Amino acid sequence: MSFRATRKAATIHQLCLDPDGHEHCYHFQMHWAPLILCAPFWLGQPAITIDLAHGTDRERQTKALLEQVLASYDLSKYTFTRRVVIEERAVNHAFPVLTLNVRFARSADELLSSYIHEQLHWHLRARGADQQEAIAELRRMYPGAPVGLPEGADTAVSTYGHLVDCYLEIQADRRLIGAERTNAVIGDKAHYTWIYKTVLQDEPMIAAVVRGHHLEDQ
Repeated sequence: MSFRATRKAATIHQLCLDPDGHEHCYHFQMHWAPLILCAPFWLGQPAITIDLAHGTDRERQTKALLEQVLASYDLSKYTFTRRVVIEERAVNHAFPVLTLNVRFARSADELLSSYIHEQLHWHLRARGADQQEAIAELRRMYPGAPVGLPEGADTAVSTYGHLVDCYLEIQADRRLIGAERTNAVIGDKAHYTWIYKTVLQDEPMIAAVVRGHHLEDQ
């Protein structure tokens, strides 16, 4: 954050009463330096606590990059939990604590996308009934969706649920880093390949499901 100051002066007229109730008018000059702040407008967004699981160099590097990401974008719309753990060799997951591995310690865009993906799981969990209805509709739309990596998620329910989560992730990425960089990030995903491919291929259909069950990210 940077700033510059410009000194100005103004004459202040103050009317006061002495202990006997007589009026006195005081004149004095006040100098001040108003600050013109060149700071992000999202500095008021919720603070995020980032803990390291083991304190390794890669964990510290990932934490530093995530802090830069959080300072660079307005992520208040995508903040549903305020604690993050960085754990080397972990699989990214949302619950019980949002946990990120160190794979993207040198890729801000991919780290941003992964962080938003896990945050959105908290958003969807808070709308459990709507999420279950969306999953039921997606089951009818895509019977026999793959289960297991790299194409799908761990269970059928998770695969269908990730169609919603990954759709919202892509929308968020586009808003924050633009379509071109989002395409690069999604194209580099080595997991949930069927899910991301299906979201991009059938985006209007999945968007309708998300909107129909009120699962938009606010």
